Amino acid sequence: MSGPTQAGELGAALDALGDPTRRDLYERILARPSRITALAAAVAVTRPAVSHHVRVLKDSGLVREEDGLLVAVVDPLPQLRTYFDRLWFEASVGEGWLRERFAVSRRLYALGAQPTSPRSRTA
Repeated sequence: MSGPTQAGELGAALDALGDPTRRDLYERILARPSRITALAAAVAVTRPAVSHHVRVLKDSGLVREEDGLLVAVVDPLPQLRTYFDRLWFEASVGEGWLRERFAVSRRLYALGAQPTSPRSRTA
């Protein structure tokens, strides 16, 4: 059985970090691996709520448990950075550029053009 796709992992991370309590917990775990009891004592939500939020973080691949300590997984962070950098770029170039980009895509699609990969050179 294969793991989640890269897009699925990004979506899971975005969903998990979309909640302010989970973001706070993730940032605390990132700064210092902790036991769940220490996390629960440091935040203003109940222990069952902390457990729920930690489960969501684990399911999204952002947190793992090692010898009873919750440890942040940073593998998804470059994907999140790339995603937000792309959004920032597209927002900064303006709506006109985006309209033209989509118009070109529509014209290529209408022509039946398929993206091609560069041919590799052989010696």
